[in-house]
Amino acid sequence: MNKSKSLKLKSILSNKTLGSSELVQLLNDYLLSMRNNKIEFISSIRLAKAKLSHFEAINSYLKEINSILKEKNKGELKDFLMSYSSTENKKIETIFNKIYPKLKKIKRVITISRSRTVLEILKLWHQRNKNIKIVICESRPKFEGRSMAKELADNGISVELITDAMMGFFVPKVDVVIIGADIVLKNGNVINKVGSKVLALLCKEYKKPFYVVTSHSKLSKKKNSFIVSTMAVVL
Repeated sequence: MNKSKSLKLKSILSNKTLGSSELVQLLNDYLLSMRNNKIEFISSIRLAKAKLSHFEAINSYLKEINSILKEKNKGELKDFLMSYSSTENKKIETIFNKIYPKLKKIKRVITISRSRTVLEILKLWHQRNKNIKIVICESRPKFEGRSMAKELADNGISVELITDAMMGFFVPKVDVVIIGADIVLKNGNVINKVGSKVLALLCKEYKKPFYVVTSHSKLSKKKNSFIVSTMAVVL
């Protein structure tokens, strides 16, 4: 593996600010560029499994690739890698179309950290409602929320960035909380970034709707979690 590609893979595997969906996308782009080098391709898959297996989306993605590799079908592997982005975008559009009827009258939203699914849904939402306002918790210590706030603002969406400690002040003032998920457990509980449980408890206290937007790739067979229990999961 040449040095530049090695550094690129290392940066993906060591990234602590992006959500799991974005990490899968970066990994897919990398593997697409490596697909003709079988040894390095397999090595990269093993490294990703070792470093990122705590993300259910990574596990689902690698399981699909390993299944194709067992069939030894290079054409299918190429098609899977090349169509991955468009397939994931269609999933996000499906999630948005499913949840939008419940949210179309809502004007003020709070979220935490950085989730590609939430990010893209908010962009689609803004296309239909230019008046939505997004409050984003910056998500210390890595400040993932800051990068999400910047991207939303760059797309013309009204954003207010707050510290995580300010959640209790802002939740009573918003209409809904929307977060992403790293893992959705068998019993419906969700594992997500630190602070998600606090948001869930504040929603319960102030009787605010709390939604988790995610795809089937985040589903796990595990049953229990102490992180956060949700009222609704949109798949």
